[in-house]
Amino acid sequence: MQDEVSLDKTAIRDIIHQINDLWLNKKYDEIGKFLSQDVVIAPPGFKERITGRDAYVQSYREYDQSAQTQKFMPDEPQIDIIDETAIALCPFFIKYELNGETYQEYGRDIIVLSRSSGEWRIVWRAMQSENAQ
Repeated sequence: MQDEVSLDKTAIRDIIHQINDLWLNKKYDEIGKFLSQDVVIAPPGFKERITGRDAYVQSYREYDQSAQTQKFMPDEPQIDIIDETAIALCPFFIKYELNGETYQEYGRDIIVLSRSSGEWRIVWRAMQSENAQ
């Protein structure tokens, strides 16, 4: 059982690393293969929701159209697995420019994955950040 959990955690870490690499290399459409069709993002503040695979992928494009990422340093995700559900807490540091201003933030993505037909897919994501300056 422990070996299976370790393998699942490795698979989930790989998914998260691949998504970060695809985003940073602007290969947005490839991100979709890691997402549930009905995936939901709860942006900072949790006031609205972005729903669906296409909207999720588009959110990466829109961010890159409005901001220029100068540095992104993800830390290793902390992953908990319960049955066919996994929760990954993904800390990071980001420095970016938006509207002529430079921002530095420490943040966390909270990513929920579900296993279906042996494949882990992201079903929900929330983002939190705080000013690092």
